[in-house]
Amino acid sequence: MNPQLVSSICSKWSKSLVSEKSMMNYIKSQQRNYSSTKMNLNTMKDFANRYSISAQQHRIKFASALFNAAQYQASNPEWYGMKKVGSDFRPMHAMLSMHIWFLHRRLLAYNTPEDKESGKYGYNLMVQEELFDLFWNDTRARIRSSGVHELTVNKHLKDAQQATFLHCTQYDHAFQEFPDDQKKRFEIVCDAVWRHVLGGTEDVDDHLIRRLGAYVEYQLENIVYKLPDDYFDEGRIAWGNLPDLSPFIGEEIPESNNEIAEKVDGGEEEATNALSGLKFYDNNWVRVLTDAGEPYYWNTETDRTSWQKPE
Repeated sequence: MNPQLVSSICSKWSKSLVSEKSMMNYIKSQQRNYSSTKMNLNTMKDFANRYSISAQQHRIKFASALFNAAQYQASNPEWYGMKKVGSDFRPMHAMLSMHIWFLHRRLLAYNTPEDKESGKYGYNLMVQEELFDLFWNDTRARIRSSGVHELTVNKHLKDAQQATFLHCTQYDHAFQEFPDDQKKRFEIVCDAVWRHVLGGTEDVDDHLIRRLGAYVEYQLENIVYKLPDDYFDEGRIAWGNLPDLSPFIGEEIPESNNEIAEKVDGGEEEATNALSGLKFYDNNWVRVLTDAGEPYYWNTETDRTSWQKPE
C-alpha cells in the first residue's frame, strides 16, 4: 500500500467526522490519483465499519443492551435475603460480575477462522470493551452511592476490579482446564461461588453453594451454546428461571448438577432440575423467562418457542 495514500486518507479522516460513504468516495478518488497503488477496498470498508461513528454507536447500543440484561438478572430480589446471597455491595457486585462473565464468554465464542475473516471476532472484542467500560462506570457509581470518601473511590474501584478478575478467572479455569471432568469442574465452580458470591464463610449451606454452582454451569450452556444468534445480537438474553434458594430442611445434598427430581404440579408430572430449579417437559421443552419476567416455553432441540405450555 502506498504510504502517501495512507497518510492522505488518515489525515482527511482525522480532521472531520465523515460518513462511510464519503470516506469510500474519497478513497476511490485518491486511488485514481495513485494509479499504481493496489488498494483493497474491502479491507478499508471493514476498517470503516469498525471505526466509523455509526459503528461505534451500534457497539455502544449493543453493549448497553447486554449490560442491562446482566443487571436485570443479577438484581432480581429473589437472589438475596436470609440464608441466601447477601445484599451488601460485595455479593451483589459478584452476582453482576457472574452475569457479565456469561456474556463475555458468548462474545469470545465467535473465534472460528470464518469469524475472524469476516471481522465478527474483532467486532465482538470491541463490544466486550464497551461492555466492561459500562460495567466499571456502573461500579464506580455504586461505590460513590455507598458513601465512601471521594478520594478513595478509585482505590475501591481497583479493589472491585481485582475481585472481579479473580472471580471470573476461577470460572475460566474450571471450564477451560476441566472440560471433560465434570466432577472436578463442578468443585472449582462451587468454590468460586463460595468464595466470591457467598463470602467464603464456613457457615454457608452446602445446598446453596451447589445450587448456585449448578446455575453457573446451566447458564453458561444456555448463553454460550443455546441462545440463538439473532436473540443475542439484539441483546435479548433469555436467562431462564432462577434457582430455588429457599432454605433446605431435611433434604439430601445432590451429588451433581445433573440430578433430576420428579414432582407433580397441577396433576401433571414435570422434571425439575434439583439444583437450578428449571422446569423441563417432554420432547426437550423447558420453561424460561423473558427479560420482563414473563414465562414462555423453549424447545432446546428445535429452538421453537411458545407462550402455551407444551402438551
